[in-house]
Amino acid sequence: MERYKKGGDRNQLSLLPMSLDDMIPECAEVRALEVIIDKMDIRSLGFTNCVTKSTGRMPYDPVDMFKLYAYSYFNGIRSSRKIERECARNIELMWLIGGLKPDFKTIADFRKDNKNQIKAAFLKFTMICSGLGLTGKEIIAVDGSKFRASNSRLRYHTEKKVDKKIEYHSQCAEQYIALLDACDNEEHDNPKYTKAELIDKIDRINNRIEQTEEDIKEKGTIYETDSGARMMHTNNYGADICHNVQIAVDDKNHMVVAVDVTSQPVDKEQLYNIASQAKDNLEVEALTVIADKGYYSAYQFAQCEDDDITPIVSKADRSFMAVTEAYSKEAFKYDEDRTGYVCPQGHFLKPYRMRETSKFAGHIRYVNKEACMNCKVRHLCTNGETRTINDRPYEEYARMVDERTREREEVYQQRKQLAEHPFGTVKRGFGFSYFLTRGTESVRAESCLHFLVYNMKRAINIMGTSGLRVALQG
Repeated sequence: MERYKKGGDRNQLSLLPMSLDDMIPECAEVRALEVIIDKMDIRSLGFTNCVTKSTGRMPYDPVDMFKLYAYSYFNGIRSSRKIERECARNIELMWLIGGLKPDFKTIADFRKDNKNQIKAAFLKFTMICSGLGLTGKEIIAVDGSKFRASNSRLRYHTEKKVDKKIEYHSQCAEQYIALLDACDNEEHDNPKYTKAELIDKIDRINNRIEQTEEDIKEKGTIYETDSGARMMHTNNYGADICHNVQIAVDDKNHMVVAVDVTSQPVDKEQLYNIASQAKDNLEVEALTVIADKGYYSAYQFAQCEDDDITPIVSKADRSFMAVTEAYSKEAFKYDEDRTGYVCPQGHFLKPYRMRETSKFAGHIRYVNKEACMNCKVRHLCTNGETRTINDRPYEEYARMVDERTREREEVYQQRKQLAEHPFGTVKRGFGFSYFLTRGTESVRAESCLHFLVYNMKRAINIMGTSGLRVALQG
């Protein structure tokens, strides 16, 4: 005899009336999402159809469309077609937007037509988090991560790839023509292609490749699908066509306070850009920013210091000119009184500035040829006749940051747990490891949407559904 729990009869009519609201628990996160979005006052952000016309078909309310996107991304549903399906089967979504069922094109167009408004929504919720005391507004950590772009490798062309394609198609053309010549000597009633048709196809392929080659010489590497993407190095020594997403994370509750997207594969020139955005979003006069060695740039430090942003950044490895680690640049002590470096052997290296016509214009090199020629440990310091210490422009800011980072080592140690936590959450929890949209502005809006729902989830986890609803409705 079977002893299993049995479900009810699906054809049985229920005599107990039940509304959608009765089916959603009071502790459900979707209830907190509704309160958050109502508090954000979406219509004030200028979304499309905020002001409707008196004639024509009635549009969907932008508040409902934003709720639809927020809930979908909150639950890792990103495709407009998948979102469309959820509208017809997800009870929470039916409750949230009142049973509306927009088609996938309407859903996709809302994201496409409201890029700036989505960014404004991210900023609005950042301000709400500040009002709730969820941000410390003193220390932020910045980091970047590569997210795969919507651009196939087959739509990525370099001069080397085109040369290989030309060689390949030339060989194929010769093989086809030789095959056709051989077939001409045999009897075929209905050949699929004539010789003239195949030659025409081959000519069109070669013309297209030659045109691509001309475009490459004129514009450089070509990304056909997403012109804002770039080939970048990724984890495990791989490479892919990506966008570089930059974020700034507040240290109090790991809330993301600034998001940006760049086509630059490295982070070196992004420190001031993302830190200044965070400073403006938090509406503070001064801020401390933590970053890894990928952001190490004396010029960026100078920009930060001029804007009351205090950088704490790990020093980049520049010991490639030294034979041994004991004689790396860090072993040479800078003497501010004599404006020069003192080597580990006690010799003073005098400065001289490079010519303005040189590619090293603005750099200062320090050298002591006489001391190096007579040094007994020169073979441990340099492979050449003379050891040179090179200071780039704004080097004084780099020295100041190096000293500050050593003194505040305990602050710098927070960087990894702050900056890398949001990336791990959106990639693993929300399924955001690649972009669905194309173009820098579109992927920037998509990134803002992802980190907006990340912040929403953080706020709900910290304050609880009921606590957040009371705080926002009170």
